Amino acid sequence: MTPTHGQSTRGAVAPRVLVITYALDPTADFLLRELGERGVPFWRTDLADFPSRSTLTAELRPDGRWHGRMYDQLRGVDLSEVRSVWWRKPTMYSFPDTMSDPERRFAASQAKCALPGVLGSLPDVLWVNRPERNADCTKPAQLAVAAEAGLRVPETLITNDPGAVAPFAAKCGGRIVTKVFGSIVHTEDGKRGQLYTRRVPSEQFSDPRIGLTAHLFQREITDKAYEVRVTAVAGQLFPVAVHAPEGPARLDWRRDSSTLAYTPAELPSDVAHGIRALLRDLGLVYAALDLIVDTTGTHYLIDVNPGGQWAWIDLTREAITHALADLLEEGTP
Repeated sequence: MTPTHGQSTRGAVAPRVLVITYALDPTADFLLRELGERGVPFWRTDLADFPSRSTLTAELRPDGRWHGRMYDQLRGVDLSEVRSVWWRKPTMYSFPDTMSDPERRFAASQAKCALPGVLGSLPDVLWVNRPERNADCTKPAQLAVAAEAGLRVPETLITNDPGAVAPFAAKCGGRIVTKVFGSIVHTEDGKRGQLYTRRVPSEQFSDPRIGLTAHLFQREITDKAYEVRVTAVAGQLFPVAVHAPEGPARLDWRRDSSTLAYTPAELPSDVAHGIRALLRDLGLVYAALDLIVDTTGTHYLIDVNPGGQWAWIDLTREAITHALADLLEEGTP
């Protein structure tokens, strides 16, 4: 059963930690179990619970602070008691089917302004992470900030011009890959699929379909030795080497996680320094970063995921769980 501690509508201890994530989030369960064992009160909810299953009532007082609470039928949180917010992986607001599409769009826009707006205005609250910081961490932004922070980034082209791809590929020795900008998950005809990193064959360099939207191309690191997943928690770095055998997972290890092996890893001091500078500039307290290490030991920053998973790696699960619990329990912005 998913652990959920909080304040009943009849009283009891007010939660200090507000957790916003989807209902069946196994990664969240590890952390919430740790908070429960420590006796740290929390309340878990999802944006999808609002407004049908949860209620927000907040009144602005003359001191400029919002007073009130957010609650469901059994539990809730007094806004004045919140010390930490873990913005984990919420799903979007839900509205009755009886509403028209324009009504649902309008209601969603109102909820999106109100709920994060009130919570984000609470003083002296730690956010892991603020939703606007997560939203700002786009692929173009993170790669640019990474380069500014002194991290190596593969040569990258973003374009909708089919004529620009072949010259870029020539600069990269003819070996380039393409990636999506955001989530790899997509749905077509009711079926769920993933858009993994893919090599671009030379016959597709001038594909006219490139002109239909923006595309991201990068030099393929052909002499890859292994990859590193770095989980960062308030400046603490937890790196793990990810080894993929020859096959589908070699280009993108997400294709077949069952074939992967994990070993402890150490980051060069300049890479660790660059990662901390990168996250500071992006305003992220938590992130999961992916790097490729070539046979010369050069580390290339590939991706920064503000809501990346961490609990599936045994080597670092307990340490990351404790680091996040320490952070949320302390609640210092």
